[in-house]
Amino acid sequence: MNILHVSYSDYEGGADKAALRICKAQRSIGINAQMLVIKKVTDLPFVHSAIPKWRLPEFKIKDRLAQTLLRMQPNTNPMLHSLNLFPGFIHHTINKSKADIVNLHWIAKEMISVSEIGKIHKPIVWTLHDSWAFCGTEHHPNGLEDDGFAKGYANTNHFLDFNRWNLAHKIQAWRKKHFQIVTPSQWEASLARRSSLFNKENIEVIANPLNTDVFHPFNLLEARLSLGIPLTKKVILFGSLRSVEDRNKGYDLLQEAFAIFKEKYGVHNCLAVIFGMNEDEETIHLDCPRQYVGRITSEQQMALLYSAADVMVVPSRMENLPQTATEPIACGTPVVGFQVGGMPDIISHKLNGYLAQPYKPEDLADGINWVLSNSLAYNLSENARKIALQSLSETRIASQYEEIYRKIMVSSTQFSERIFV
Repeated sequence: MNILHVSYSDYEGGADKAALRICKAQRSIGINAQMLVIKKVTDLPFVHSAIPKWRLPEFKIKDRLAQTLLRMQPNTNPMLHSLNLFPGFIHHTINKSKADIVNLHWIAKEMISVSEIGKIHKPIVWTLHDSWAFCGTEHHPNGLEDDGFAKGYANTNHFLDFNRWNLAHKIQAWRKKHFQIVTPSQWEASLARRSSLFNKENIEVIANPLNTDVFHPFNLLEARLSLGIPLTKKVILFGSLRSVEDRNKGYDLLQEAFAIFKEKYGVHNCLAVIFGMNEDEETIHLDCPRQYVGRITSEQQMALLYSAADVMVVPSRMENLPQTATEPIACGTPVVGFQVGGMPDIISHKLNGYLAQPYKPEDLADGINWVLSNSLAYNLSENARKIALQSLSETRIASQYEEIYRKIMVSSTQFSERIFV
């Protein structure tokens, strides 16, 4: 069984890392899984660059042109938008490969055009790390009540509505295609089932795998000594690369929550530990003692950092199944976030964390305090690790994908036999 995973990168963003982890998990059970990317970061031999390095500027220019076009349309959605308008000719490489099945992942930044996706001749499994595949140009709807993607953006009447145009373009370009859809969360699956593009496709929910031998609990005192974090403080951890500039990450809500937390509970014994940025890059101001640990690229170091924290806060407005929630859970660190997106898939309220009401900073503050006050009494750390072992197992998740692949291959064989007999 030869599987080709297609992703913009192998280790740049969260979706890329998830795609690589899926590929690795499948290889661990004997599937010949390879990965095709535009931007290769790792030196793994099964990850292949789809283009020579001298072509990278070409894709950056195309992405800038697309973003320039997108800025011309009136838009209230602050989420990332992508057109995938310009050809990248990657579909030729995909079609010439020995893959039995192509597994698409996050393919934005003009990696492959909408039209070219329709020209892939091999069976396609599409793992949705966000909502772009069934939306127009937006990578997530604009809030919990936004269903424009399900109605073809019929309520907009501006002549430069790229959402409406791109959705129609997808419907036309993919009219002869059938996709097996996989989503990491129940929430993303529910959106896909409502969409005009995928409401007739088979949709399965499979979590993103995690190597729980890498992401595991370390002794808290040892972790703090190793990282230079004070032993006597209640450590509140958060962070994400470029998160402050991304409104979806909710750091304005976190800032409000910290102000409320200080007023209600006091911060004299607390320390906010922030990863993903250095102190000189700070663009938000938390009324709380802070320590910056910068960008961490080592998974072992991240596991150590999670283990050093009393609580991880993920204040995102809308997420699929963020690894900033699954990774700390695997390390036995309770997580506090809003009850949105895929967060309920990994956080059980007051069992391994706290789900705050969207989007109420006061409840987020109350959740942080509840975890700090009740972690031992409610066995939150032990519960977190147990849930991670049950739901994020690499072997279990790779086997779920293998079952889907085998069904597709059997179906394709039977179809071929009917044609040629």
